[in-house]
Amino acid sequence: MKMEKNEEYLNRGMDLKRLVLYLQKRFWVVIMLIVLGATFGGVFYQVMRSVKMPVEYKAVSKLYISFDHDENGEVYQYYNGYTWNDLLDSDPIVDLIMKELPGYEESDVRESTTAEILSDIRLLTITVKGDNEKFVREIRNAVENGLKEFAKGSDELEQIKVIRSAAPERVYWDNRTTSACVTGAVVMGVLAFLVFGFHYVTDESMYVQEDVEKKYGMRALGLLTRNQKGLQPYAGELKANLRYVLGEKKAFAIVDMDNHADVRGLELERLLNREETDILGSNGGAKEEEDFGWYKVRTKEAPEKGEWEISAFGENILSEEECRKIRELGAVILLLPFGKDVGRKTSRILSLLKNQDCNIAGIIIAQADEEFLNRYYA
Repeated sequence: MKMEKNEEYLNRGMDLKRLVLYLQKRFWVVIMLIVLGATFGGVFYQVMRSVKMPVEYKAVSKLYISFDHDENGEVYQYYNGYTWNDLLDSDPIVDLIMKELPGYEESDVRESTTAEILSDIRLLTITVKGDNEKFVREIRNAVENGLKEFAKGSDELEQIKVIRSAAPERVYWDNRTTSACVTGAVVMGVLAFLVFGFHYVTDESMYVQEDVEKKYGMRALGLLTRNQKGLQPYAGELKANLRYVLGEKKAFAIVDMDNHADVRGLELERLLNREETDILGSNGGAKEEEDFGWYKVRTKEAPEKGEWEISAFGENILSEEECRKIRELGAVILLLPFGKDVGRKTSRILSLLKNQDCNIAGIIIAQADEEFLNRYYA
């Protein structure tokens, strides 16, 4: 039966309202992680941009070509971008360029220079790239002078004139810091939701009474909230369930799975020994918080003995003697902490109590969050 209940609990459907409230408590952590992810993404991109981006300079020249006429009086028009790239690699032009560049390797000059005809065949664009500003400037000047000299000795060209000669400029990658920040934020946000989602699915913490019934198949007696103010129905429901289940037994035992047994025992005693007229005013309304909130009472005097007496035990001190006392009292109630995963310890204690023939009257969820409960049951 226990294995069937555990399997049913693990295969339970998704409670969307509980999931939303669960994530709402951790929403600030998600926001913090998203901000952290955005910051990390931006910083990482800037570091990689600084480290990986090569040092490169580029200079662009615009040259105007005046074509000569052939024997039929037609202007030569077969020069295009491919033609000029081939000409720049040819010996006549390269020789003219290299005269301007003593000490440079011809292969370096060829690799660093490209020629383009973008639209008008009369406008030639020369681009020089290199890792040194001086290198780029000197090659740009040599190419311009070499092409002008080449035009003077060419039958097809009348002249080549430089109309623009730009200074070498550092080449930078596009700045995509914003994209890097957004990417980092999205990745970290998705990871955060996946982690919290996985934790929610595997979490065996108790939040509401239905959790107790589905996981352990035992009676869920109620909710012992953190601040019993008498304004919510949880205290009244818990008191009614305890009195009904225990009947004439005015003494019973509790086992607190969070090891605050003495405090929880006093809270339950004050709840059970307090009459309804002490909780409600004469007109049926709730009394002031200080009249009912036992968690506020801090006196040095020993509390007065009431009709109900509770023997409190922590889960870490149960032994043969404690189990004997529990059997003599006739009933024991387990207190599970709200929102705290004590599933494995609870299974161990339940097994112990059953083996010791202790009568388990039910389970209470202690230290429950009123705000969570009010929103969940709204």
